[in-house]
Amino acid sequence: MPQNSLDIGIETVPSKIISFTAFKNAANNNILMPLRKDQVKHKAKYDSQDTQESLKAEVAALQQELAIVKQQKAELENLLKQQEEARKIQVQEMQIEIDLNKLAHQIAEITQTDYFQQLQIEVESLRHTKIS
Repeated sequence: MPQNSLDIGIETVPSKIISFTAFKNAANNNILMPLRKDQVKHKAKYDSQDTQESLKAEVAALQQELAIVKQQKAELENLLKQQEEARKIQVQEMQIEIDLNKLAHQIAEITQTDYFQQLQIEVESLRHTKIS
């Protein structure tokens, strides 16, 4: 048993643990097959081309989507203009209808007065009198 808390009591290193020196030697002997400089450049170039092609495809897709959105925008603007024109026509028709109603009301007010009724009687009598 360990005497103090820092003493972990390991006396022998198990054979499964690889020392750093052994690991370094394996790396130097190409056991781990490190990439050579030209392989790294080739991989970087391939990854770069892959990324560029992927980005080009994404840009093309976005451009196509943008064209569709622009077309939809133009269609919506056209529809909005048509609706505005239809509303303008409706407003004009309503104004004409209101004006006609107002005119009919004003005419009714005039024709129902006693003075107008009296003038109507005089007009009728003048029409029936003979001029010699």
